[in-house]
Amino acid sequence: MPPDGVLWAFVGAAVSSPQRGLETMSLMSLQTSDAEEDQMKRWTLSIMGVVTFVGIGLTASSAMADHDDRLSVSVAFGRGLNTAQPGNSVNHVALPKKIKVKEGGVVHFLVAGFHQVFVYKPGTRPQDIAVPAAGTFIDNLDNLFYLGINPAGGPPPGTPPTPTLDPTRDDRSNAMNRVESVAFTEPGTYLVICNVRGHFNDGMFAVVKVKEDKDDDD
Repeated sequence: MPPDGVLWAFVGAAVSSPQRGLETMSLMSLQTSDAEEDQMKRWTLSIMGVVTFVGIGLTASSAMADHDDRLSVSVAFGRGLNTAQPGNSVNHVALPKKIKVKEGGVVHFLVAGFHQVFVYKPGTRPQDIAVPAAGTFIDNLDNLFYLGINPAGGPPPGTPPTPTLDPTRDDRSNAMNRVESVAFTEPGTYLVICNVRGHFNDGMFAVVKVKEDKDDDD
């Protein structure tokens, strides 16, 4: 037994034991482990985010590269025969407006309606086209690269268009429903317009950007 007075000295004091010390250490260890696990999760999520971001960037870059390196491109020259109504500007459009193809590639103009494809060599801009004040066609031949099929017949002038089953609907003939394939063997930016005066005035033009064909080593 301890001497008198010794027990009173410890009244109200915390009594520690080896077991409680172990429990405290274990609790601290669990708290440390949880903190490390949370930190590891944050690092993992951060790394996953970076990898995903880089992957998306690489995929987008690859898609853009593939888009620029195509050797065969289709272009809607007119929105469709169902919109080819007299005086309807909905059909007076070339889609897309910016056409990209690799040097040596081909652009297929899908003509739908009363349109004529004119392609100009690099250096010609829309504002360079001399548009007459009247008449059906523009017929600006300066710096011309490709002259498309005349939907009204010809050339030469006066040649009738391909006849249709129904004379009241010329859009059933291949004069207004056709494909014209144009090869681009030299790099540069080419202007494409519809030679129909009213259609060009409605904004029916586009550009073909021909990318130079370089060796893979370059």
